[in-house]
Amino acid sequence: AWRKNFLRVGRLVLIGGPDDGVITPWQSSFFGFYDANETVLEMEEQPVYLRDSFGLKTLLARGAIVRCPMAGIAHTAWHSNRTLYETCIEPWLS
Repeated sequence: AWRKNFLRVGRLVLIGGPDDGVITPWQSSFFGFYDANETVLEMEEQPVYLRDSFGLKTLLARGAIVRCPMAGIAHTAWHSNRTLYETCIEPWLS
């Protein structure tokens, strides 16, 4: 049921950046995470993606995932950064 509902998402906009300072690793904003050796694996290398456990692979294949990396923005400033809003959020509002 969870996968079915997740696949109902029309567009998944993922926003994150290396200067967040709180989210660790920052790539987890894009479904990346550490492997057993603490090397960051991108989303496409994650077992949940490869198995399409909850639909990430399906969403990416249909072009429904947008990644918007933004450097130079601290965690506490994501909600108030005008450039981030204009670049990563506003284009997807209908």
